[in-house]
Amino acid sequence: MAVQTRRLFESVADRRDADEQLLATLDPAEGAGAVARAIDAAERSLVVILSACGDGEAARLVPRLGQAATRGVEVRLLAGMALLEHRFFMELLDTYAPDVRVRLVRESLHEAVLADGTVGVAWSRTGASIGGLAVVRAPDVLRNLRALFQVSWANSPTLADYRRLSDHVRSDTARQILLALSSGRTDEAAARGLSISVRTYRRYVAEIIRELGANSRFQAGARAVELGLLPSVPGGS
Repeated sequence: MAVQTRRLFESVADRRDADEQLLATLDPAEGAGAVARAIDAAERSLVVILSACGDGEAARLVPRLGQAATRGVEVRLLAGMALLEHRFFMELLDTYAPDVRVRLVRESLHEAVLADGTVGVAWSRTGASIGGLAVVRAPDVLRNLRALFQVSWANSPTLADYRRLSDHVRSDTARQILLALSSGRTDEAAARGLSISVRTYRRYVAEIIRELGANSRFQAGARAVELGLLPSVPGGS
């Protein structure tokens, strides 16, 4: 999605001389104000994409998103898996934005806020630095950005799904078992590697499959990748 998003911006930039209102580039220092205005102006829907949730700017967005949801705006947040590492950000979501729907995505995305499908603010990151920030009003670009968001949203697990997992399934032992399942190791070899009996290993496997809501070992592995319990395979999405 990041590559496709960049191409969309480039296509609009080519037409910028013809219509300066389609794409207005901003200094990063202006970004926070532009994002806040877009959120506050939304009346029907807000689409928010955040790859990095650990900085102060991202944290300051949360109460605004909660306020938008309170006034009846449908707010959807697509956040990078790194969100799970930021306890403070998750506490803010619970406290100030309980009605915001959140899904988790593995891939790196352009960050953006799209309000009512009529205006968007989008930016990219290089490490902790924000760059390439722009206000977008071009209908075709906004339409395509929303379509790309919908694809990622539909294929991403909900934060609620992840949080329902027990500590047992999120433990290091469970991760090693999932890695063993995904690598095709025999039960005997995997059990030896964990220094447990084959019977105990198989009981763990059955418990993990059940909690992940899977019907097979293969499906459990796929579900574990979706939920961020395992990395995606090389060359995968």
